[in-house]
Amino acid sequence: MMTEYKCIYCLQTKEETEFNREHVVPQMMGKYQNGFVLNDFQVCKECNDYFSKQIEGKIALDSFEAFLRMQYRDTPMSDGRKLNKNRIRLIGDEGIFKGIPFTVITDISSPYRVRFESEPMVGIINSVEKCEYDYYSLEELPYADEEAIERMKKSTQPIINTGIGRERLEPVLIDKGYLIGEYAYSEKSVLDLYEEPEFTTAIKMSIDPIMRRVCAKTVFNYLCYSKGKEFVLNSRFNEIRKYIRYGEWSDDLWFRYSKGPVSTVNMPNNTAHVVGYMWYPENGQWIFCGCLTWFGELTYIFSLGKTGNKVQKLNVLDSTKMACFNNVNRTIIEDDAVHIYGGRPNSE
Repeated sequence: MMTEYKCIYCLQTKEETEFNREHVVPQMMGKYQNGFVLNDFQVCKECNDYFSKQIEGKIALDSFEAFLRMQYRDTPMSDGRKLNKNRIRLIGDEGIFKGIPFTVITDISSPYRVRFESEPMVGIINSVEKCEYDYYSLEELPYADEEAIERMKKSTQPIINTGIGRERLEPVLIDKGYLIGEYAYSEKSVLDLYEEPEFTTAIKMSIDPIMRRVCAKTVFNYLCYSKGKEFVLNSRFNEIRKYIRYGEWSDDLWFRYSKGPVSTVNMPNNTAHVVGYMWYPENGQWIFCGCLTWFGELTYIFSLGKTGNKVQKLNVLDSTKMACFNNVNRTIIEDDAVHIYGGRPNSE
């Protein structure tokens, strides 16, 4: 008779053939020497497949972390991969570029591994002094009003475009009242009018439950790898377990975010991942909280589960662990200490 095991996520007991390998850190975020893997009947195939397709796959090219991944992953991504725009948008933030939405595309020839391509837009002068334009798609271009016409009179280049052909653009400009009398359209693009090699962009991003669940799963994987399967099977972790696997939120859970890495760890470089767990005093008792920093940029800290240990004047706490995943030389270093989170959750 085949031996059966319990999955740490769905808590179902299944035969050993129903289990496979689960990487602690998703491989899309990097591959490492002696990488941490759960391969001792901890995660069943069904849960593993679900995470890969329904959770990790959705943020692989559609998140702030995807933007970082394009630039800093241990092995460069293939050329021509585009960043999707459901969770992140990059928009020009100065001068002639201000307001232009950009598509980010992987490009191994660039020192940043990415290039920016402006979306097809038409720009109508907004400020002659600042050289700023209001940008529209052809479908969204409003009819010209008196204020727009007056600004155009004061500019030597009142209309520009970012990739719209003249044969499409000019009839629309005439129909919307921008090309009348002396105001003829001359073929000028943004790049024709900007000589600097670099420009700044504003990043508009959202952190949704899918991204939070990817983070929580990564830390929960590491907790299992570090403390063992029986430890994470404890019912104290059921709320975070259900959230990771099924998206079921509990009011006992909280998440917060901060820019930069967690201060309790010495990172090997500026683009490393940090995965670990810490103590946090909450309502008179110590709880476990998870910590995850992607590429040294954005840190997620969240509750994992209660421990039953009361906060006292003299506390004796077990050590906790942080692991640094080096995205330059692909090594992993663990820090074993009593890590305590001193912040206060102020987000979900």
